Amino acid sequence: MKEEKTIPASLTIEASLVLPIFLFFYMMFICFIQIFLVQEVLQEAITEAGLSMSRAAYIFSDFRDVTDIEEFDSSLLEENIKEALSELAKSTINSLIIKYSVANKLDINIIDNSCIVGGLEGIRFDGSQVMQGDRIDIIIRYRIRIPINFFGLKHFDMIQRVNLRGWTGHQLPALYKVTEEDDGEDKTSVYITETGTVYHLSKTCSHIKLSIETIDEKPTWQRNKNGGKYYPCESCCADDLGASSYYITSYGDRYHSNRDCSGIKRTVKEVSLDKVGSRTSCKRCGK
Repeated sequence: MKEEKTIPASLTIEASLVLPIFLFFYMMFICFIQIFLVQEVLQEAITEAGLSMSRAAYIFSDFRDVTDIEEFDSSLLEENIKEALSELAKSTINSLIIKYSVANKLDINIIDNSCIVGGLEGIRFDGSQVMQGDRIDIIIRYRIRIPINFFGLKHFDMIQRVNLRGWTGHQLPALYKVTEEDDGEDKTSVYITETGTVYHLSKTCSHIKLSIETIDEKPTWQRNKNGGKYYPCESCCADDLGASSYYITSYGDRYHSNRDCSGIKRTVKEVSLDKVGSRTSCKRCGK
């Protein structure tokens, strides 16, 4: 009787069990590498666009308004400054221009074929602001698609940001005025609000010139510049049934459903220092 030969198959079984797991984690590793590369490309683009506008801010501050810039003979400027000044001026009117400014720094084909849902059109610039005070704040939001079902996670949201100060120089407000006649009264110009208890030496003080940001939903992840949370305004959000837009400020701790709410609306008057009565100096701009 012929003897039968047996061949061990344990390695084949182990390989069939381990190989799919290895390939899965290998594909996930490649996927996350692509995500990091996309992040780097986008961060470089928004930083470059922000720096370009920041450099042009010095010239922008010399004009009264956008019309004044359009009438200016820009042929006197270098090509890159001329383009940045035009983008900066238009962005102060329409924040959508920020998107086109960033798109000019990107390879659109790469972005459209990347893991971003919707490609370039899927990138939102909600909350981006240009020359609010002297800041250039570019915020992008987009959704990442995961090609492999990773424990039920098919996509997740991303946020990237660059916040720069315009290169406008620093000008200290005058603390006094020289007049020809001295009648014993202090004629220094200061700024007050109707309901405020302090006076301000600078008209651009953040207490009276609020940087108002419009957002699409209640601020859950946003923080003010002091790191604090935003809470509903007692005046305009008391009976809030869900507004289409909300408004927050850089240093405030309340969000508002009405842009004209007294909590964010300021009526500023310029008066002489001897007219402020019992008001004290602002701790921020009066230092």
